[in-house]
Amino acid sequence: MAFGGFNIIDLPELASRLQIPCVAVMRRQPDLAAVEKALRYLPDSEYRLELLRRAGIIYAFEPFFFQVCGEQPEVIARVLQRLTDTGKVPEALRLAHLIGAAVITGVSGSSA
Repeated sequence: MAFGGFNIIDLPELASRLQIPCVAVMRRQPDLAAVEKALRYLPDSEYRLELLRRAGIIYAFEPFFFQVCGEQPEVIARVLQRLTDTGKVPEALRLAHLIGAAVITGVSGSSA
């Protein structure tokens, strides 16, 4: 799972340490070839690629795209539907994005 660009978290390790299911939610299906190409320009590219691979399959349950460790994807798809008011991102993530954008830039954008 990557956030804020190519800051990558070991999703299975996170789920293991927390002892709860962990999910990485994406707005759209990523272009994995482009991601791999971009990662090749960064330090520790092989390690970063391995972390992305460890996160597993990217599931598509419209309108959601996600990876999950510790739970069945069908269960996560239902949970995401219940946690999402409008759009493709659960409300808690949308709100976190708006707050983060406002703290960094002084305003919140419309991409959340």
